[in-house]
Amino acid sequence: MKKLFQIEMRKYRGLPVVRLLGLSVIINVVICALVIFRVKGANQLGDIVKLYQVFDNNAVFKIISAPIILASLASMAVQLENRHKMWKMLYSSGVHYSSIYAVKFTYIYLCYLVSQVIEWVIILLLVKIHGFTVNIPLARLELFALSMVLVSAVVLLLHYLLSLKWSNQLISLSIALVGSLVGMLVLFISKGFAHIWIYSWYGLLISVDMERVGSEFIGHLRSFNAFPFIASLILGIVLFQLGKHVKVGD
Repeated sequence: MKKLFQIEMRKYRGLPVVRLLGLSVIINVVICALVIFRVKGANQLGDIVKLYQVFDNNAVFKIISAPIILASLASMAVQLENRHKMWKMLYSSGVHYSSIYAVKFTYIYLCYLVSQVIEWVIILLLVKIHGFTVNIPLARLELFALSMVLVSAVVLLLHYLLSLKWSNQLISLSIALVGSLVGMLVLFISKGFAHIWIYSWYGLLISVDMERVGSEFIGHLRSFNAFPFIASLILGIVLFQLGKHVKVGD
């Protein structure tokens, strides 16, 4: 398995994985920075609601950006083998499909995880630099981050399986685009449907409810929603096991 992983790493030389993930990090950080630097004055800088809104913004924007990025990663991983009919060569070399399947997914997911760690570190640094005085609630932030990466794992797995199943990678990318657009719509239209639409699960991690009071909007903290965490964990295991039996390139 270790040797397969090393071979997999070498395959990505020259591919735009770093540029793709780097662009994703830059866009997400810029979007969050706009929210961070809009917070002014001692009262707002000490308001926990304002801090949570930074992470809420990150979660909502992930509905738009993450599916496209993850589908692109999955497509690149599968196309590496499709391009030169490498699946048959690997099989003839005695390498079991389940090993290749696991290594390819693990590698692209780890690449994505690294980009997310970098993204969150930069966002937290911007929060600190801007002068937020409220203590960062680490326990809830850890749950938020873990839920986000689990949802991303499910989305990546889904598009990995789609890319394996159909050699036309536009199918997976088109589903990602439609999925993200529908995900944004249902999040604000039907909370019930948002619970069964995977692409909306990022938005279910929002921590602040806005209520209109007179001419102003007042933010109220809501309890942490554990659904995305639990559902992603269960569905991720199911999808990963199903993927071991996918017939490549139908």
